[in-house]
Amino acid sequence: MPKHLQLERISPDTSAEKFFSEYVSQRKPVIVSGLLDDASFQGRKWTNLDYLAQKAGDVEVMVEPIHPTANQYGTDVERISVTFRDFIASLRKKEGPYPYLTTQYSDDEPDAETIFPPPTNALRDEFPIVPRIMGNLFLQQVNLWLGKSKDGSSSGLHHDFHDNMYCLLKGRKRFVLFPPKEVGNLYPYGVLDTLHPNGLIAYEDIPVRADGLSQRAAAKARVQALERKIHALKAKGKGKAKAPSKDLKRLMDAHDAALDELAELALDEDGIGEEDDFDTLMGGLDDLDNVDAGGAGLSGHDEDDEEDGEGGVSDEDEWEEWKGIGHTDDESEPSNHEGADEDNESDEDEEAPLGEQATRPTEPSSFSRIPTAHLHRYLGIATTAALPPSFSTSDFPGLTKTTDPYVVELSEGEMLYLPASWWHEVTSTSVGDSEDGNDVHMAFNYWFYPPDALDNFESPYRDTLVWDFLQAKAAAEQGSREVEEQSCPRKRARESMDTGGEGSKKARR
Repeated sequence: MPKHLQLERISPDTSAEKFFSEYVSQRKPVIVSGLLDDASFQGRKWTNLDYLAQKAGDVEVMVEPIHPTANQYGTDVERISVTFRDFIASLRKKEGPYPYLTTQYSDDEPDAETIFPPPTNALRDEFPIVPRIMGNLFLQQVNLWLGKSKDGSSSGLHHDFHDNMYCLLKGRKRFVLFPPKEVGNLYPYGVLDTLHPNGLIAYEDIPVRADGLSQRAAAKARVQALERKIHALKAKGKGKAKAPSKDLKRLMDAHDAALDELAELALDEDGIGEEDDFDTLMGGLDDLDNVDAGGAGLSGHDEDDEEDGEGGVSDEDEWEEWKGIGHTDDESEPSNHEGADEDNESDEDEEAPLGEQATRPTEPSSFSRIPTAHLHRYLGIATTAALPPSFSTSDFPGLTKTTDPYVVELSEGEMLYLPASWWHEVTSTSVGDSEDGNDVHMAFNYWFYPPDALDNFESPYRDTLVWDFLQAKAAAEQGSREVEEQSCPRKRARESMDTGGEGSKKARR
Protein backbone atom coordinates (compact mmCIF):
# COMPACT_ATOMS: atom_id res chain seq x y z
CA MET A 1 0.00 0.00 0.00
CA PRO A 2 1.47 3.39 -0.96
CA LYS A 3 2.23 6.10 1.55
CA HIS A 4 -0.39 8.83 1.98
CA LEU A 5 1.21 12.28 1.67
CA GLN A 6 -0.16 15.35 3.45
CA LEU A 7 -0.55 18.89 2.10
CA GLU A 8 0.65 22.10 3.69
CA ARG A 9 -1.86 24.38 5.40
CA ILE A 10 -1.89 28.17 5.21
CA SER A 11 -3.99 30.98 6.66
CA PRO A 12 -6.79 32.56 4.59
CA ASP A 13 -5.21 35.98 5.16
CA THR A 14 -2.12 34.98 3.17
CA SER A 15 -1.25 37.75 0.74
CA ALA A 16 -2.13 37.23 -2.92
CA GLU A 17 1.52 37.76 -3.88
CA LYS A 18 2.74 35.08 -1.47
CA PHE A 19 -0.03 32.71 -2.51
CA PHE A 20 0.97 33.12 -6.14
CA SER A 21 4.72 32.76 -5.59
CA GLU A 22 4.56 29.75 -3.26
CA TYR A 23 1.62 27.78 -4.63
CA VAL A 24 0.15 29.02 -7.93
CA SER A 25 3.49 29.51 -9.65
CA GLN A 26 4.84 26.25 -8.20
CA ARG A 27 1.69 24.39 -9.34
CA LYS A 28 1.37 23.13 -5.81
CA PRO A 29 -1.91 22.25 -4.04
CA VAL A 30 -2.48 23.62 -0.57
CA ILE A 31 -5.15 23.62 2.13
CA VAL A 32 -6.38 27.01 3.31
CA SER A 33 -7.48 26.81 6.95
CA GLY A 34 -10.52 29.03 6.60
CA LEU A 35 -12.90 30.43 4.01
CA LEU A 36 -12.47 33.54 1.87
CA ASP A 37 -11.78 36.68 3.88
CA ASP A 38 -13.44 38.97 1.31
CA ALA A 39 -16.10 41.12 2.98
CA SER A 40 -18.66 40.21 0.31
CA PHE A 41 -18.39 36.45 0.82
CA GLN A 42 -21.62 35.27 2.45
CA GLY A 43 -21.38 31.57 1.64
CA ARG A 44 -21.92 30.51 5.24
CA LYS A 45 -25.55 31.62 4.91
CA TRP A 46 -26.17 29.01 2.23
CA THR A 47 -25.81 26.13 4.67
CA ASN A 48 -29.30 27.08 5.85
CA LEU A 49 -31.30 25.30 3.16
CA ASP A 50 -34.43 27.34 3.91
CA TYR A 51 -32.48 30.50 3.19
CA LEU A 52 -30.96 28.97 0.08
CA ALA A 53 -34.38 27.91 -1.26
CA GLN A 54 -35.80 31.37 -0.62
CA LYS A 55 -32.83 33.07 -2.27
CA ALA A 56 -32.43 30.87 -5.34
CA GLY A 57 -35.29 28.39 -5.33
CA ASP A 58 -36.92 29.49 -8.59
CA VAL A 59 -33.96 28.81 -10.90
CA GLU A 60 -33.79 25.63 -12.97
CA VAL A 61 -30.84 23.33 -12.32
CA MET A 62 -29.55 20.03 -13.68
CA VAL A 63 -28.85 17.34 -11.08
CA GLU A 64 -27.14 13.96 -11.42
CA PRO A 65 -28.59 10.74 -10.01
CA ILE A 66 -26.13 8.29 -8.50
CA HIS A 67 -25.11 5.36 -10.70
CA PRO A 68 -27.30 2.40 -9.69
CA THR A 69 -24.55 -0.23 -9.75
CA ALA A 70 -21.25 1.66 -9.36
CA ASN A 71 -22.82 3.63 -6.49
CA GLN A 72 -20.96 6.81 -7.38
CA TYR A 73 -21.34 10.07 -9.28
CA GLY A 74 -19.26 11.28 -12.20
CA THR A 75 -20.55 8.57 -14.54
CA ASP A 76 -22.54 8.51 -17.76
CA VAL A 77 -25.86 8.77 -15.92
CA GLU A 78 -28.04 11.43 -17.52
CA ARG A 79 -28.87 14.52 -15.51
CA ILE A 80 -32.37 15.69 -14.68
CA SER A 81 -33.86 19.20 -14.83
CA VAL A 82 -35.67 20.45 -11.72
CA THR A 83 -36.17 23.73 -9.90
CA PHE A 84 -33.54 24.37 -7.26
CA ARG A 85 -36.30 24.46 -4.66
CA ASP A 86 -37.52 20.98 -5.64
CA PHE A 87 -33.97 19.68 -5.61
CA ILE A 88 -33.47 20.97 -2.06
CA ALA A 89 -36.75 19.33 -1.06
CA SER A 90 -35.52 16.02 -2.49
CA LEU A 91 -32.46 16.17 -0.22
CA ARG A 92 -34.73 16.39 2.81
CA LYS A 93 -36.37 13.05 2.17
CA LYS A 94 -35.65 10.39 4.77
CA GLU A 95 -34.47 7.83 2.25
CA GLY A 96 -32.23 8.08 -0.79
CA PRO A 97 -30.78 7.73 -3.28
CA TYR A 98 -30.19 11.45 -3.57
CA PRO A 99 -29.24 13.41 -6.70
CA TYR A 100 -26.18 15.67 -6.80
CA LEU A 101 -25.90 19.29 -7.97
CA THR A 102 -22.74 19.80 -10.00
CA THR A 103 -21.71 21.91 -13.01
CA GLN A 104 -24.54 23.42 -15.01
CA TYR A 105 -24.98 23.65 -18.78
CA SER A 106 -27.75 25.03 -20.94
CA ASP A 107 -30.20 22.58 -22.48
CA ASP A 108 -31.19 25.08 -25.16
CA GLU A 109 -27.56 25.90 -25.97
CA PRO A 110 -25.46 22.88 -25.02
CA ASP A 111 -22.31 24.54 -26.37
CA ALA A 112 -22.75 27.59 -24.14
CA GLU A 113 -21.52 27.96 -20.61
CA THR A 114 -22.06 30.82 -18.24
CA ILE A 115 -19.59 32.20 -15.76
CA PHE A 116 -22.33 32.23 -13.15
CA PRO A 117 -24.56 29.20 -13.88
CA PRO A 118 -27.65 28.52 -11.77
CA PRO A 119 -28.04 28.69 -8.88
CA THR A 120 -24.97 30.95 -8.51
CA ASN A 121 -26.62 33.55 -10.77
CA ALA A 122 -29.19 34.05 -7.98
CA LEU A 123 -26.44 34.37 -5.36
CA ARG A 124 -24.29 36.89 -7.18
CA ASP A 125 -24.51 39.55 -4.49
CA GLU A 126 -23.12 37.17 -1.87
CA PHE A 127 -19.67 36.25 -3.13
CA PRO A 128 -16.68 38.08 -4.63
CA ILE A 129 -16.21 37.62 -8.34
CA VAL A 130 -12.45 37.44 -7.85
CA PRO A 131 -11.36 36.53 -4.32
CA ARG A 132 -8.57 38.71 -2.99
CA ILE A 133 -6.21 35.77 -2.50
CA MET A 134 -6.40 34.76 -6.19
CA GLY A 135 -4.67 37.91 -7.36
CA ASN A 136 -4.68 38.42 -11.14
CA LEU A 137 -5.93 35.08 -12.41
CA PHE A 138 -8.74 35.16 -14.96
CA LEU A 139 -12.10 33.69 -13.97
CA GLN A 140 -13.52 30.78 -15.92
CA GLN A 141 -16.55 29.73 -13.84
CA VAL A 142 -18.05 29.40 -10.37
CA ASN A 143 -20.23 26.52 -9.20
CA LEU A 144 -22.23 25.35 -6.21
CA TRP A 145 -21.98 21.65 -5.30
CA LEU A 146 -24.74 20.19 -3.14
CA GLY A 147 -25.63 16.62 -2.26
CA LYS A 148 -26.37 14.14 0.50
CA SER A 149 -24.57 10.95 1.46
CA LYS A 150 -24.20 9.74 5.01
CA ASP A 151 -21.79 6.97 4.04
CA GLY A 152 -19.83 8.94 1.45
CA SER A 153 -20.22 9.15 -2.33
CA SER A 154 -17.44 9.43 -4.91
CA SER A 155 -16.90 11.70 -7.88
CA GLY A 156 -14.64 9.24 -9.66
CA LEU A 157 -10.98 9.92 -10.48
CA HIS A 158 -10.54 12.76 -12.97
CA HIS A 159 -8.85 16.12 -13.45
CA ASP A 160 -10.05 19.63 -14.25
CA PHE A 161 -8.71 21.93 -16.94
CA HIS A 162 -8.62 25.05 -14.75
CA ASP A 163 -7.10 26.15 -11.48
CA ASN A 164 -9.60 25.42 -8.73
CA MET A 165 -10.28 27.14 -5.40
CA TYR A 166 -12.65 24.78 -3.62
CA CYS A 167 -14.53 26.16 -0.60
CA LEU A 168 -16.14 23.54 1.63
CA LEU A 169 -19.19 25.06 3.31
CA LYS A 170 -20.73 21.96 4.90
CA GLY A 171 -19.86 18.29 5.31
CA ARG A 172 -16.57 16.49 4.79
CA LYS A 173 -14.57 15.82 1.63
CA ARG A 174 -11.75 13.35 1.20
CA PHE A 175 -9.53 14.09 -1.79
CA VAL A 176 -7.11 11.61 -3.35
CA LEU A 177 -4.59 13.64 -5.41
CA PHE A 178 -2.05 12.73 -8.08
CA PRO A 179 0.06 15.26 -10.04
CA PRO A 180 -0.61 15.80 -13.77
CA LYS A 181 2.57 13.94 -14.74
CA GLU A 182 0.88 10.67 -13.74
CA VAL A 183 -1.45 10.90 -16.73
CA GLY A 184 0.25 7.89 -18.33
CA ASN A 185 -0.43 5.71 -15.27
CA LEU A 186 -4.02 6.78 -14.62
CA TYR A 187 -5.71 5.62 -17.83
CA PRO A 188 -7.72 8.64 -19.01
CA TYR A 189 -10.45 8.07 -21.58
CA GLY A 190 -8.82 10.67 -23.80
CA VAL A 191 -5.65 10.31 -25.87
CA LEU A 192 -2.88 12.57 -24.59
CA ASP A 193 -1.86 15.39 -26.92
CA THR A 194 0.32 17.62 -24.72
CA LEU A 195 1.39 17.90 -21.10
CA HIS A 196 2.18 21.61 -20.87
CA PRO A 197 4.98 22.94 -18.61
CA ASN A 198 2.40 24.42 -16.24
CA GLY A 199 0.82 20.98 -15.83
CA LEU A 200 -2.22 21.48 -18.05
CA ILE A 201 -3.15 18.26 -19.84
CA ALA A 202 -4.49 18.55 -23.39
CA TYR A 203 -6.06 15.68 -25.32
CA GLU A 204 -6.24 15.03 -29.04
CA ASP A 205 -9.95 15.85 -29.07
CA ILE A 206 -9.38 18.95 -26.91
CA PRO A 207 -6.13 20.57 -28.09
CA VAL A 208 -5.47 23.68 -26.03
CA ARG A 209 -2.62 26.03 -25.19
CA ALA A 210 -1.03 26.17 -21.76
CA ASP A 211 -3.29 29.11 -20.81
CA GLY A 212 -6.40 27.10 -21.58
CA LEU A 213 -7.35 28.78 -24.85
CA SER A 214 -7.60 26.87 -28.08
CA GLN A 215 -5.25 28.02 -30.83
CA ARG A 216 -8.25 29.20 -32.81
CA ALA A 217 -9.71 31.19 -29.94
CA ALA A 218 -6.35 32.86 -29.33
CA ALA A 219 -5.98 33.64 -33.05
CA LYS A 220 -9.38 35.32 -33.14
CA ALA A 221 -8.51 37.37 -30.10
CA ARG A 222 -5.19 38.36 -31.68
CA VAL A 223 -6.93 39.53 -34.85
CA GLN A 224 -9.33 41.71 -32.91
CA ALA A 225 -6.62 43.01 -30.59
CA LEU A 226 -4.57 44.13 -33.58
CA GLU A 227 -7.64 45.71 -35.19
CA ARG A 228 -8.14 47.74 -32.02
CA LYS A 229 -4.53 48.93 -32.11
CA ILE A 230 -4.81 49.83 -35.79
CA HIS A 231 -8.01 51.83 -35.18
CA ALA A 232 -6.37 53.64 -32.28
CA LEU A 233 -3.28 54.48 -34.32
CA LYS A 234 -5.34 55.77 -37.24
CA ALA A 235 -7.43 57.90 -34.89
CA LYS A 236 -4.25 59.32 -33.38
CA GLY A 237 -3.02 60.29 -36.83
CA LYS A 238 -6.18 62.11 -37.87
CA GLY A 239 -5.64 65.79 -38.54
CA LYS A 240 -1.91 65.33 -38.86
CA ALA A 241 0.08 65.56 -42.03
CA LYS A 242 1.18 61.95 -41.87
CA ALA A 243 0.27 58.99 -39.71
CA PRO A 244 3.12 57.05 -38.08
CA SER A 245 3.48 54.80 -41.09
CA LYS A 246 6.14 52.46 -39.70
CA ASP A 247 4.04 51.54 -36.69
CA LEU A 248 0.92 51.26 -38.82
CA LYS A 249 2.64 49.02 -41.35
CA ARG A 250 3.99 46.81 -38.58
CA LEU A 251 0.50 46.40 -37.14
CA MET A 252 -1.06 45.79 -40.54
CA ASP A 253 1.52 43.09 -41.31
CA ALA A 254 0.87 41.45 -37.93
CA HIS A 255 -2.87 41.65 -38.57
CA ASP A 256 -2.50 39.97 -41.97
CA ALA A 257 -0.40 37.22 -40.42
CA ALA A 258 -2.99 36.71 -37.68
CA LEU A 259 -5.77 36.46 -40.25
CA ASP A 260 -3.78 33.88 -42.18
CA GLU A 261 -3.19 31.89 -38.99
CA LEU A 262 -6.89 32.00 -38.12
CA ALA A 263 -7.93 30.85 -41.60
CA GLU A 264 -5.41 28.01 -41.47
CA LEU A 265 -6.61 26.89 -38.05
CA ALA A 266 -10.22 27.00 -39.16
CA LEU A 267 -9.40 24.70 -42.05
CA ASP A 268 -7.27 22.37 -39.95
CA GLU A 269 -9.92 22.06 -37.26
CA ASP A 270 -12.81 21.50 -39.62
CA GLY A 271 -14.46 18.31 -38.49
CA ILE A 272 -12.55 18.02 -35.23
CA GLY A 273 -15.47 19.41 -33.29
CA GLU A 274 -13.53 22.00 -31.32
CA GLU A 275 -15.63 24.74 -29.80
CA ASP A 276 -15.21 28.13 -31.42
CA ASP A 277 -14.84 29.60 -27.98
CA PHE A 278 -13.73 33.19 -28.29
CA ASP A 279 -17.03 34.68 -29.44
CA THR A 280 -18.66 33.61 -26.21
CA LEU A 281 -15.60 33.99 -24.02
CA MET A 282 -16.17 37.71 -23.59
CA GLY A 283 -19.90 37.85 -24.26
CA GLY A 284 -20.80 39.88 -27.44
CA LEU A 285 -18.65 42.93 -27.16
CA ASP A 286 -18.15 43.69 -30.83
CA ASP A 287 -17.66 47.43 -30.48
CA LEU A 288 -13.93 47.77 -30.02
CA ASP A 289 -14.23 51.52 -29.52
CA ASN A 290 -15.88 50.87 -26.16
CA VAL A 291 -12.94 48.90 -24.84
CA ASP A 292 -10.94 50.55 -22.09
CA ALA A 293 -7.52 48.98 -22.18
CA GLY A 294 -6.80 50.20 -18.68
CA GLY A 295 -9.54 48.19 -17.02
CA ALA A 296 -8.67 45.30 -14.76
CA GLY A 297 -11.52 43.37 -16.23
CA LEU A 298 -12.10 39.85 -15.09
CA SER A 299 -8.67 39.14 -13.77
CA GLY A 300 -7.96 40.88 -10.53
CA HIS A 301 -8.50 44.30 -9.07
CA ASP A 302 -7.68 47.79 -10.24
CA GLU A 303 -6.95 50.61 -7.86
CA ASP A 304 -10.32 52.29 -8.15
CA ASP A 305 -12.10 49.12 -7.13
CA GLU A 306 -9.85 48.14 -4.27
CA GLU A 307 -12.17 49.56 -1.66
CA ASP A 308 -15.42 48.76 -3.38
CA GLY A 309 -17.77 45.85 -3.08
CA GLU A 310 -18.13 43.32 -5.87
CA GLY A 311 -18.42 44.50 -9.43
CA GLY A 312 -21.97 45.25 -10.44
CA VAL A 313 -23.04 42.57 -12.88
CA SER A 314 -26.76 42.13 -13.32
CA ASP A 315 -28.25 39.02 -11.76
CA GLU A 316 -30.46 38.67 -14.78
CA ASP A 317 -27.58 38.76 -17.25
CA GLU A 318 -25.85 35.50 -18.06
CA TRP A 319 -22.44 35.92 -19.57
CA GLU A 320 -22.24 33.24 -22.19
CA GLU A 321 -18.83 31.74 -22.61
CA TRP A 322 -17.10 29.08 -24.59
CA LYS A 323 -18.00 25.60 -23.49
CA GLY A 324 -14.67 25.28 -21.78
CA ILE A 325 -11.63 23.07 -21.78
CA GLY A 326 -12.73 19.52 -21.44
CA HIS A 327 -15.79 20.05 -23.59
CA THR A 328 -16.24 19.40 -27.28
CA ASP A 329 -18.97 19.97 -29.82
CA ASP A 330 -19.44 16.23 -29.99
CA GLU A 331 -22.47 15.54 -27.82
CA SER A 332 -21.26 12.00 -27.28
CA GLU A 333 -18.13 13.35 -25.59
CA PRO A 334 -19.37 15.19 -22.50
CA SER A 335 -16.90 16.66 -20.07
CA ASN A 336 -16.82 17.80 -16.56
CA HIS A 337 -14.82 19.43 -13.90
CA GLU A 338 -14.02 18.44 -10.41
CA GLY A 339 -16.71 17.15 -8.24
CA ALA A 340 -18.85 17.94 -11.17
CA ASP A 341 -17.89 15.05 -13.12
CA GLU A 342 -21.12 14.09 -14.48
CA ASP A 343 -22.58 16.59 -16.52
CA ASN A 344 -24.20 14.94 -19.48
CA GLU A 345 -26.93 16.74 -21.32
CA SER A 346 -30.06 14.92 -22.39
CA ASP A 347 -30.65 14.44 -26.09
CA GLU A 348 -34.36 14.22 -25.47
CA ASP A 349 -36.88 16.79 -24.35
CA GLU A 350 -38.64 14.35 -22.09
CA GLU A 351 -37.82 14.72 -18.40
CA ALA A 352 -37.04 11.65 -16.31
CA PRO A 353 -38.31 11.27 -12.75
CA LEU A 354 -35.92 12.56 -10.12
CA GLY A 355 -33.54 9.73 -9.36
CA GLU A 356 -34.00 7.83 -12.62
CA GLN A 357 -30.93 7.41 -14.77
CA ALA A 358 -30.17 7.15 -18.44
CA THR A 359 -26.78 6.16 -19.79
CA ARG A 360 -24.54 7.56 -22.49
CA PRO A 361 -21.93 5.66 -24.43
CA THR A 362 -18.79 7.63 -23.61
CA GLU A 363 -16.95 9.37 -20.79
CA PRO A 364 -15.07 12.69 -20.77
CA SER A 365 -11.44 12.58 -21.86
CA SER A 366 -10.29 13.82 -18.45
CA PHE A 367 -11.79 10.91 -16.50
CA SER A 368 -9.84 7.85 -15.46
CA ARG A 369 -10.86 4.34 -16.45
CA ILE A 370 -9.72 3.05 -13.06
CA PRO A 371 -12.79 2.00 -11.03
CA THR A 372 -13.17 4.01 -7.85
CA ALA A 373 -13.50 0.89 -5.72
CA HIS A 374 -10.17 -0.42 -7.05
CA LEU A 375 -8.46 2.90 -6.36
CA HIS A 376 -9.76 2.96 -2.80
CA ARG A 377 -8.78 -0.64 -2.11
CA TYR A 378 -5.32 -0.11 -3.53
CA LEU A 379 -4.85 2.89 -1.24
CA GLY A 380 -6.35 1.12 1.76
CA ILE A 381 -9.10 3.66 2.34
CA ALA A 382 -12.81 3.16 3.01
CA THR A 383 -15.11 2.94 0.01
CA THR A 384 -18.79 2.67 -0.83
CA ALA A 385 -18.13 2.21 -4.55
CA ALA A 386 -18.55 -1.15 -6.27
CA LEU A 387 -16.30 -2.90 -8.76
CA PRO A 388 -17.67 -3.59 -12.24
CA PRO A 389 -18.47 -7.26 -12.91
CA SER A 390 -15.67 -7.69 -15.47
CA PHE A 391 -12.97 -5.98 -13.39
CA SER A 392 -9.41 -7.30 -13.27
CA THR A 393 -6.46 -5.69 -11.47
CA SER A 394 -4.29 -6.68 -14.44
CA ASP A 395 -6.13 -4.08 -16.53
CA PHE A 396 -4.48 -1.21 -14.60
CA PRO A 397 -0.83 -2.07 -13.83
CA GLY A 398 0.18 1.60 -14.10
CA LEU A 399 -1.60 2.45 -10.85
CA THR A 400 1.15 0.71 -8.89
CA LYS A 401 3.78 2.84 -10.66
CA THR A 402 2.39 6.22 -9.59
CA THR A 403 4.05 8.45 -7.04
CA ASP A 404 2.59 8.37 -3.55
CA PRO A 405 -0.73 10.23 -3.56
CA TYR A 406 -1.88 13.00 -1.30
CA VAL A 407 -4.92 11.98 0.75
CA VAL A 408 -6.61 15.13 2.05
CA GLU A 409 -9.35 15.29 4.64
CA LEU A 410 -11.10 18.63 4.15
CA SER A 411 -13.48 19.88 6.83
CA GLU A 412 -16.24 22.44 6.54
CA GLY A 413 -14.89 25.96 6.73
CA GLU A 414 -11.70 25.06 4.84
CA MET A 415 -10.57 25.51 1.23
CA LEU A 416 -8.39 23.51 -1.15
CA TYR A 417 -6.41 25.05 -3.98
CA LEU A 418 -5.79 22.65 -6.88
CA PRO A 419 -3.77 23.72 -9.93
CA ALA A 420 -5.17 22.70 -13.30
CA SER A 421 -4.98 19.00 -14.23
CA TRP A 422 -4.16 17.65 -10.78
CA TRP A 423 -5.94 14.31 -10.69
CA HIS A 424 -8.43 13.95 -7.89
CA GLU A 425 -11.09 11.60 -6.61
CA VAL A 426 -13.47 13.19 -4.14
CA THR A 427 -15.56 11.33 -1.57
CA SER A 428 -18.26 13.57 -0.06
CA THR A 429 -19.96 12.86 3.26
CA SER A 430 -22.92 14.67 4.78
CA VAL A 431 -23.03 16.09 8.27
CA GLY A 432 -25.78 17.82 10.19
CA ASP A 433 -29.12 17.19 11.83
CA SER A 434 -31.18 14.69 9.86
CA GLU A 435 -34.31 15.83 11.68
CA ASP A 436 -34.31 19.26 10.04
CA GLY A 437 -33.14 17.91 6.69
CA ASN A 438 -29.92 19.95 6.69
CA ASP A 439 -27.62 16.91 6.76
CA VAL A 440 -25.95 17.64 3.42
CA HIS A 441 -22.53 18.34 1.95
CA MET A 442 -22.04 21.65 0.16
CA ALA A 443 -19.16 23.38 -1.58
CA PHE A 444 -18.60 26.45 -3.73
CA ASN A 445 -15.73 26.63 -6.17
CA TYR A 446 -13.96 29.00 -8.53
CA TRP A 447 -12.21 27.92 -11.72
CA PHE A 448 -9.51 30.11 -13.26
CA TYR A 449 -7.69 29.90 -16.57
CA PRO A 450 -4.33 28.26 -15.81
CA PRO A 451 -1.47 30.79 -15.75
CA ASP A 452 1.53 30.11 -17.95
CA ALA A 453 3.72 33.08 -16.97
CA LEU A 454 4.51 31.58 -13.61
CA ASP A 455 7.13 34.16 -12.68
CA ASN A 456 4.83 37.15 -13.10
CA PHE A 457 2.20 37.92 -10.45
CA GLU A 458 0.96 41.04 -12.23
CA SER A 459 0.63 39.41 -15.67
CA PRO A 460 0.33 35.65 -15.20
CA TYR A 461 -0.40 34.88 -18.90
CA ARG A 462 2.40 34.96 -21.47
CA ASP A 463 0.39 36.02 -24.51
CA THR A 464 -0.07 39.58 -23.30
CA LEU A 465 -1.56 40.84 -26.56
CA VAL A 466 -4.38 38.30 -26.36
CA TRP A 467 -4.98 38.44 -22.61
CA ASP A 468 -4.80 42.23 -22.37
CA PHE A 469 -7.43 42.34 -25.07
CA LEU A 470 -9.67 39.77 -23.35
CA GLN A 471 -9.20 41.60 -20.07
CA ALA A 472 -10.14 44.94 -21.59
CA LYS A 473 -13.21 43.51 -23.26
CA ALA A 474 -14.26 42.06 -19.93
CA ALA A 475 -13.81 45.42 -18.25
CA ALA A 476 -15.96 47.13 -20.87
CA GLU A 477 -18.63 44.46 -20.54
CA GLN A 478 -18.67 44.82 -16.79
CA GLY A 479 -18.77 48.60 -17.04
CA SER A 480 -21.83 48.52 -19.28
CA ARG A 481 -23.60 46.33 -16.77
CA GLU A 482 -22.74 48.64 -13.92
CA VAL A 483 -24.39 51.48 -15.80
CA GLU A 484 -27.54 49.37 -16.20
CA GLU A 485 -27.61 48.40 -12.54
CA GLN A 486 -27.22 51.98 -11.37
CA SER A 487 -30.58 52.71 -12.95
CA CYS A 488 -32.22 50.29 -10.51
CA PRO A 489 -32.69 51.89 -7.06
CA ARG A 490 -33.18 48.57 -5.31
CA LYS A 491 -29.92 47.16 -6.64
CA ARG A 492 -28.17 50.43 -5.89
CA ALA A 493 -29.31 50.28 -2.28
CA ARG A 494 -28.17 46.70 -1.93
CA GLU A 495 -24.77 47.45 -3.41
CA SER A 496 -24.28 50.37 -1.07
CA MET A 497 -24.65 48.00 1.85
CA ASP A 498 -22.06 45.64 0.34
CA THR A 499 -19.32 48.22 -0.20
CA GLY A 500 -16.55 49.05 2.18
CA GLY A 501 -14.69 45.71 2.20
CA GLU A 502 -11.27 45.05 0.85
CA GLY A 503 -12.44 42.31 -1.46
CA SER A 504 -13.29 43.98 -4.71
CA LYS A 505 -13.96 41.39 -7.28
CA LYS A 506 -13.67 41.86 -10.91
CA ALA A 507 -14.66 38.72 -12.57
CA ARG A 508 -11.82 36.95 -13.88
CA ARG A 509 -13.38 34.71 -16.34
